[in-house]
Amino acid sequence: MGFHFSKYILIVIRITAFIVVSPIISMKGIPNAFKLGLSGILALFIYMGLPEMEGMDNLLILAFLSFKEVVLGLAMGYVTSLVFATMDIAGQFVDFQSGFSMSKTFDPIMGINAGNYGSTYYWIGVCAFFILDLHHKLIETLIRSFEYIPLGQSSLSGLTVEAVLTMFSRIFELAFNLAVPMIVVALVVDVVLGVISRTIPQINVLMLGMPLKQMVSYLVMLVSISWLLREAGTIISLLPHYLDGFLKLLST
Repeated sequence: MGFHFSKYILIVIRITAFIVVSPIISMKGIPNAFKLGLSGILALFIYMGLPEMEGMDNLLILAFLSFKEVVLGLAMGYVTSLVFATMDIAGQFVDFQSGFSMSKTFDPIMGINAGNYGSTYYWIGVCAFFILDLHHKLIETLIRSFEYIPLGQSSLSGLTVEAVLTMFSRIFELAFNLAVPMIVVALVVDVVLGVISRTIPQINVLMLGMPLKQMVSYLVMLVSISWLLREAGTIISLLPHYLDGFLKLLST
């Protein structure tokens, strides 16, 4: 039994497309050689566990299957990045309410403009990801994707608009729930400043409000960091579950 290079290439294409979009491993600070090497090694192990494929000599069929693998890999990576986007969205909510949204800077690692809390929440999610050993579960789900959707399967008809909207709404809901404590604190500070401006008009609330909100948000962040890490772990731990459900949906 010889080595089927076309089969191996299809496996590499799916894994590489997933790595290009998925968070953490797709960071710009990680060398591309490492990403390609990881794809090649994972593909080799997966190759040995998959059945042989027939009809791979036709270049047209191979090109079509390659395109399908690219789309599938990108879709899987996007689902993974959506879960991590929960942390960034929650941080952006907090940045907006505490006044840090005006000081966004370009983050070369994330590749986006991020505020203080946007970056903080994202890296808390990254810490929870490794603490909970979810990188191994993510690789396990990636390998299991070849069981749900074999290489020769050309139809991906299980995905519906309703399922996509449900996923987006769930991500937004999780992000808002994570940011609610800090948002409430910022709103309470606004109310207190409003009362002060009415009772003591001599105080310049516009000059006092911004640094006060930022100071209070820092203090609340320090007090609630353990709760935030626990909640971040709960959200990030949904990653393999969402990816697994996405693959099952596509395979129906």
